[in-house]
Amino acid sequence: MTRRTVLAAMAASGLSAAGLSRRAQAACAIFPPDGVREYLILRQEQVAGRHRIAFSRPQPRSAGPAPGQEGLFVVRSDVEIQVGLLGTDSYRFVHHAEETWRDGWLDALVSDTTDDGRRYRLRAARRGGIFTGTANGSAFTVSGYIIPSSLWHRDTVATQTLLDTTDGRVKVVRPRDLGPEEVPRGGQMVTAQHYVLEGQIQRQLWYDEDCRLVRAAYLARDGSWLTLAEN
Repeated sequence: MTRRTVLAAMAASGLSAAGLSRRAQAACAIFPPDGVREYLILRQEQVAGRHRIAFSRPQPRSAGPAPGQEGLFVVRSDVEIQVGLLGTDSYRFVHHAEETWRDGWLDALVSDTTDDGRRYRLRAARRGGIFTGTANGSAFTVSGYIIPSSLWHRDTVATQTLLDTTDGRVKVVRPRDLGPEEVPRGGQMVTAQHYVLEGQIQRQLWYDEDCRLVRAAYLARDGSWLTLAEN
């Protein structure tokens, strides 16, 4: 077993001025309301998969919060993609993840991913202020505040590092704000702020005024675009 240790303090204190300004202007809640968001994954205007994100705040069975349950917020992500890439065999990606947040901090993460036949299993939790776990038997620790790469969090475009929910590695990113654009959502056009993530994770991202992910896009292995579009 190898050990990978990463300091993520830059993510806690290195938020860009633009990111902080945008967050203040939008006055977004740290966590969205309970509910489910459904997205289609499109390739060349054809459905290639689905992406589902569910938010919940666990409710105790008895009156009052159960010990240790105060401030809990749970995010469950389910992704399935199946496409026939040009000049290659069919590509399949399946990802299931559960994030547990406590008092605004990522407290635990469990994920199971199959990426074109390769399996990743990740288990991590915060202990004594340090986020620690294993990914396919390789241990890792992350100190400081960290945002996962699941894209739903309002600070995704205001940080310099993201924790990859597939392999447990901290990836360095450079967000750029491209300004507002009109994009489709659920059969109508909405105004969304367009961002580009560059670096070790590369994405095109669009968030509405409530910091809700409306649309995302990234390049597939054959150079075609995969687009995440909210229903």
